[in-house]
Amino acid sequence: MMVAIHQPHYFPWLGYLAKMASVDQFILMDTVQLEKKSCMHRNRIIDLDGQIRYLNVSCEKHNHFEREYRDFRTKDFETWSGRQKGIIIRAYKKSDFFEEIWNAISPIFDVEHELLCEVTIHSINILRDIFKIDTSLIMQSDLKVDSSLKKEKLILGLCKAAGANVYYAGRGASMQYLDVEECKREGINVIYQDFLHPVYQQLGNHPFVPGLSALDLLFNNGIEKSKEIFWRSINGEE
Repeated sequence: MMVAIHQPHYFPWLGYLAKMASVDQFILMDTVQLEKKSCMHRNRIIDLDGQIRYLNVSCEKHNHFEREYRDFRTKDFETWSGRQKGIIIRAYKKSDFFEEIWNAISPIFDVEHELLCEVTIHSINILRDIFKIDTSLIMQSDLKVDSSLKKEKLILGLCKAAGANVYYAGRGASMQYLDVEECKREGINVIYQDFLHPVYQQLGNHPFVPGLSALDLLFNNGIEKSKEIFWRSINGEE
């Protein structure tokens, strides 16, 4: 069984979803620390002028080094949800697909989740439904893993707890947390993701900007075309 491991992200980018779609089980790390200024509570879109705009979920961040991600509570729901709706509308209101995508994602603004983790997982599930990703999700907190494990030991522990024989790793910061030889000794083969970001037409007169929330692909292309672009990118097709 192939697994991938990642922190929950808010309306994640295409590479995140591609990793999820490529494995049998995707482990969401909900007992780690919240990383400030990370996609664990926000993500990026782009407006018509080519300016990056952040969709932020407000949460209580005090003593964040002493708390697990799953324990962070949201705050000021009406403020942050209203701000996000305004940013999204201004950025994509001229899209031919605005109503279609807005109707698909707006339920996240109808529920006042108490916990940040609930918000991010809700956003992930919205995108999973849209892109038809049937990979099962499992929370780190639901696996029996030694809570003292850190970094590469934690990755290995999670793989073993999930019964994995293949770990699908990203090529980002997580590479420094991997001991490939130790994984092999434990019967777990490591495969690295090689994701090529698709290029598509974005609203506005600006150069293409990759790495945004998958919302950008959706608002620019609609659901059916976006699914085609997404799955072609996973299959290595241009």
